[in-house]
Amino acid sequence: MIRLFKLIVLMLGLTLGTSAPAATPATVQRYFQNLQSLRVDFIQRVFDERGRVMQTSSGQMLMRKPGKFRWDYQTPAEQVIVADGERLWAYDVDLAQVTVRKLDQALSSTPLALLSGAAPIEEAFTVGSVRRQDGLEWYELTPKQPQPEFRLLRVAFRGEALISLELEDNFGQRTRLDFQKLERNPAFDPALLKFTPPPGVDVVGDAG
Repeated sequence: MIRLFKLIVLMLGLTLGTSAPAATPATVQRYFQNLQSLRVDFIQRVFDERGRVMQTSSGQMLMRKPGKFRWDYQTPAEQVIVADGERLWAYDVDLAQVTVRKLDQALSSTPLALLSGAAPIEEAFTVGSVRRQDGLEWYELTPKQPQPEFRLLRVAFRGEALISLELEDNFGQRTRLDFQKLERNPAFDPALLKFTPPPGVDVVGDAG
């Protein structure tokens, strides 16, 4: 789940476009500053160091600044992860269990300023030059401060549309998110970014 949190932090700052000229490092930086909300379907795959798929999952993600998001995993198991700006709730439907932590503790090893959009991306990451592959422009974002859980992030654009995010850890394993049906700054019910544990489930952690 840590890999997912790092990707969430990246998503909280990105803005999505449609057709436009190829992305540049300056464009990537603007993406971290301009996005206010997001709705997108995703496919998440985890690869081992040899590039073999270890796990595949899919669902939908909602995001709204500052520091609020919702991940609804539909396959292979139903799970809901909600950050309400203060706490992070993870609900495992099969286990009938909710785990809750303060958001800053759950994401303690990430550049938290990105959650609120208060700091530009260049303060936390070095944005590398473009690598073109399969019609996409890929950029590597290297954290300026060493991170225990990952060594770099990759972002892929087609024009100014974000297509994929990929995180690589210090052991060569990769977690990749591919996006479909991207909606930039959509309107949706704010109640979706709040979480109330269903009756009868176990709640573990600091529910406040």
